[in-house]
Amino acid sequence: MSDMLTHESNLYNHTQSYAHLITERHAMVKLHTHHPYQLGASLYMPATRQDIWQVIKRDKLPAINSIIICLEDAVSHSDVELALERLQTLLHTWAAHVDSISNPARQAGLQSKPQAQHPTRPLVFIRPRNPMMLQQLADYAHIDLIDGFVMPKVDMFSLSNWRMACQNLSADQLLMPTLETAALFNPHHNQELAIGFKEAFSQPIFALRIGGNDLFATLRLRRPKNSIVYDTPIGTLAYQLLGCFVPHGFYLTAPVFEYLDQPTLFMQELTRDVSLGLVGKTVIHPSQIALVQQAYCVPLSTLDEAQAILHSEAKAVFKYNNTMLEPATHRAWATEVVNRAEVFGTIDDGNSEYSSRL
Repeated sequence: MSDMLTHESNLYNHTQSYAHLITERHAMVKLHTHHPYQLGASLYMPATRQDIWQVIKRDKLPAINSIIICLEDAVSHSDVELALERLQTLLHTWAAHVDSISNPARQAGLQSKPQAQHPTRPLVFIRPRNPMMLQQLADYAHIDLIDGFVMPKVDMFSLSNWRMACQNLSADQLLMPTLETAALFNPHHNQELAIGFKEAFSQPIFALRIGGNDLFATLRLRRPKNSIVYDTPIGTLAYQLLGCFVPHGFYLTAPVFEYLDQPTLFMQELTRDVSLGLVGKTVIHPSQIALVQQAYCVPLSTLDEAQAILHSEAKAVFKYNNTMLEPATHRAWATEVVNRAEVFGTIDDGNSEYSSRL
């Protein structure tokens, strides 16, 4: 019994030791040219595909926000060598034509004049199979052209291996660990992982990806066809992950929606994704891209409220659009609304008053 009390006391002391970190805004996610909202609609593309360069230079899927070149689940074991060869070919092609495309801009239309004649590429990430493969990729010629890496199945048991694998990467490359193992159902583990993410990498953690299908698999389940993910056990976990990682300053992305014949349900889930502050959605088909971008557009009345909150002369508490606004508690929300509007634009909902516009 005394051992149990000692364990609980130590655990309590451990949780108190990082309480001061909760209010920090991203000690590890350093300020960067890009905002996580730029992930938008993210498409996984097997590295075996030979049209990835066409997507990067906007000849195909011109509206896609970001792509993830996959060397993991989307590539069979027998095709790994082929996938790596084609990735190297892609990097060489990109390097040879690097001046023909522009890097992603945080705000649409903010390219400099000399670049305006070139298409602005999507964000481009690579998902390796494991830490050893990431170490291999770090030595590839022109790997610095890639914006960053998606790291699968990251938890406290694999974090040290991923940390070692990232040591030879550029400090500017962005990392996106994926939360998709059984360990994520343990809240104490997740608190340790949040702190571990702050300390493990010299690269910025751009966002944490919620791996919905793998999490379903740990429960011996598959996502049901007629309900949104938030009506399932994985939805319950998603709320817990938000409560754990967002106060530490991290951004999270939304789980994939895999049913192409359920557009209404897809939009219902997107509405919840956006309301929870999730910064992007994996898409499995081009038909989903426009729906994601539509869902992330900011209503003008919402942007009005955000700008009123952020105004330098805003009162401590004031009424606006029949709503009480309090900058001290709403400023973080308002900042993210403005960030989202910069990326996705606005939609007129017929209920805006504020004169200032982005």
